[in-house]
Amino acid sequence: MKRGQSEIIGLVVVVLILVFALIFFVKFKNSDSDDESKLIRFNLRANSALNALMKVHTEIDDERMQMKDFIEECISREPIDCSKVEEDLEHQLNFALANSEDYQLIVSKEGDDVFSLGKGCKSSISASPFILRHGERIEFKICT
Repeated sequence: MKRGQSEIIGLVVVVLILVFALIFFVKFKNSDSDDESKLIRFNLRANSALNALMKVHTEIDDERMQMKDFIEECISREPIDCSKVEEDLEHQLNFALANSEDYQLIVSKEGDDVFSLGKGCKSSISASPFILRHGERIEFKICT
């Protein structure tokens, strides 16, 4: 009888130690992951914004296409003239980001910048580059 009681008490002590260890682990694990999860959320938002911007249908010079197609078309012309695409992109970004200039969008071809919108950021959250058919890159950064 006494042996059974001592085994139960020992089991209770082990369970209590495990519960306290779990509480301790969860408390310290959550404090470290807040910054990391915030960074992940901002990165997802930047990626979503860039993807949505490239897929928006817009009209330039009575022609209606997706934004990515207009960018490809303007870059493929010689000499490169993307002024109307730049204006429309800036309009779309200002509309989506509520007239905030806390972003930077860079369109490049073969490593050379074709055009850039927004202001340079000291620190930023970058979206994954959007790659077009002929290797052109569109990079989007939201300033923090």
